Amino acid sequence: MANFDLGIMKNFQIAERYRLQFRGEMFNAFNKANFGIPGTTYGSPNFGTITSAATGRSIQLGLKLYF
Repeated sequence: MANFDLGIMKNFQIAERYRLQFRGEMFNAFNKANFGIPGTTYGSPNFGTITSAATGRSIQLGLKLYF
């Protein structure tokens, strides 16, 4: 399984006491296909066929206020 996660963030000073943080995160950033194992039951229609895969790219954005 090959997976590459990426996260970036930027802090903004609002006042002396307050800080705002914006962050973006990407899971499976390069959208690499991670296939499941092929069917192993000899004689079944799915024998040798890959019928599953892991989830694709997922992006998450967040905003946090520190006080």
